[in-house]
Formats: sequence, C-alpha cells, structure tokens
Amino acid sequence: MSLKIIHTKNLTWHDIIKPDDADLQYMKDHFPFHPLDYEDVITPSTRPKIDEYDNYHFIILLFPYLKKDSEEIKPTEVDFFVGSDYLVTIHDGEMKTLNNLVSNAAAYDNVRNQHMQQTSGFLLFSILELLFKRSFPILDHINRSLDQAGRDIFQADFKTLKRFSTLKKNIIIYRRIMKMHKFVLSKLARSKHGYLQFQYSKNYFQNLIEYAENIWDVLSSDKETAESYEETNQSLAAHRMSDILRTLTIFSVIIFILTLFINVMLFAETTTSLAEFPGLLPLTILGMFVLTFALLWLFKRRKWL
Repeated sequence: MSLKIIHTKNLTWHDIIKPDDADLQYMKDHFPFHPLDYEDVITPSTRPKIDEYDNYHFIILLFPYLKKDSEEIKPTEVDFFVGSDYLVTIHDGEMKTLNNLVSNAAAYDNVRNQHMQQTSGFLLFSILELLFKRSFPILDHINRSLDQAGRDIFQADFKTLKRFSTLKKNIIIYRRIMKMHKFVLSKLARSKHGYLQFQYSKNYFQNLIEYAENIWDVLSSDKETAESYEETNQSLAAHRMSDILRTLTIFSVIIFILTLFINVMLFAETTTSLAEFPGLLPLTILGMFVLTFALLWLFKRRKWL
C-alpha cells in the first residue's frame, strides 16, 4: 500500500500514490463511495470532472507536468474525495509540490495547523492553490520558449521546425488541461455543502477561478503568437526552397550543356575538332569539376547542406 494518513482533531487526510488493489480495498472498507468513482480512479481520465453526492464530492483535475528530458508537457491527474471530516487525494506521485505538502503535513504541527484546522474544503483549497501556483513556472517556460522561437524564426532548419512543433504541442496540451477547470471550480464555489464552507470560501475559490482564467488567457495569446511564428517560418522555408530549386535549375542547365558538348565531341564521326584543339576536352572536364565544387561550396555557405 502507498497510503499515508494524516490526522487532526476534526479532519483526516488520506493520500494515495498509484493505488493498488490493497489501497482500493481499504477505501471500499472505510468510505461509502459510488462504484463508478472507483472505475474513474483506476482509469486515466482525459478531462476534469466533478460529481456531487449527498455526503461527498468526487473531483478529477488535470495539471501540467513538464518532462525535463524532452521539454514536453503532459497531463497528470489528481483525484479528490471530499467529505465532512476527510479528504482523499489520489495521484501518480510526479508532482513534488503535492508530495512535499503531504510529507510536511505529516511531519510538522505548524503545517497541519495551517492547512487542516478548518474544514475539508479549506484543505482542498490549500492543495489546489499550491497546484495552480506550480503551474505558472511551466507557463513561464512556454513563454521563454516562445521568445526564443521568435528570435530563431529566420532559421528554417530542422531543429527550429522541431522546436516550433514541440512548442505548439505543449500549448495545445496545456489548453486542453485547463479547459474545464473554471467549470469545476465554479461548482465548488456555489456548493451549499457545509464541509466546503469556510470563512471567505467563495472569495478563495474565486481566486482559483481567476488563476484558471489568467492561465487560459495567456495560453490563448501564446497560441496565436506561436501560429503566427509558424506561418512566418513556413513562408521563409518555402522561399528558401524556391531559391534552392532556382539555383539547382541553373546549374543543371549548365552541366547539361557541358555534358552534351562532350558527348558530341566524343561520338562525332570525325575527330578534327579534337585534333585541332587537343586541350579543349580536358578544359571542359575541368570546367565541370569547377562548377560542381562551386555548387557544393555555395550550398555549404548558405547552410543548405
């Protein structure tokens, strides 16, 4: 089992990382959750949701997780069961912010007093606030990547195109993650259940809604900027390809003429011209080599090779 239980006088926090059969059985033995909720727990979700029951709420939220090796963003899921005197969190353990909060709450009285002396709704708010705040550095990473893409926009090479593709993919995934957050948070703010109420609870949940709206607005702006950069880069790449094709056409015509000239001399019925001009054939072949090396040098200089 990967279960941690943290107690205070009026509240219990159960935190489970990657639940196995023993964890699920523990939950079934101690909580009256709906069977469909357990199916959602063991099945990865692609969108946030909130289910309201008579005596508890079941919430699924997705948050961005940045893979440092590939700099790609992926969604990571956190499930919440919120009841009158308990909170259950279920996640994959990849978010250090949540792991650290669990460890500190288990180890230090002041952390427990800060987050667990009010209702389970306040503990839920505290966790969500930390998870939203940890999302902003990932948003900053996207903005820095976007600034770098703007500086590299005139480099129509493979690395730049790959960087644009990764950036656009990250923005799309982040937007998909955040799309339903406002709906879930709005339902929490409007809930009449006592365990979700605490002093200034509506204002606190409204702050979370504003976090979600701010992130969404920035991502919308980033999406437009990334698309503009990508269109500009593709136009430059198309123009560059046109230059390459034009240069290749010119050299192809020159080489074709020289090759044709050599063939005419080699297969002519008479060799009078070769006898009269013995250095013509070597000069022609030399000219072909010079043109070939000039072509390679030009491509290398313009970074086409």
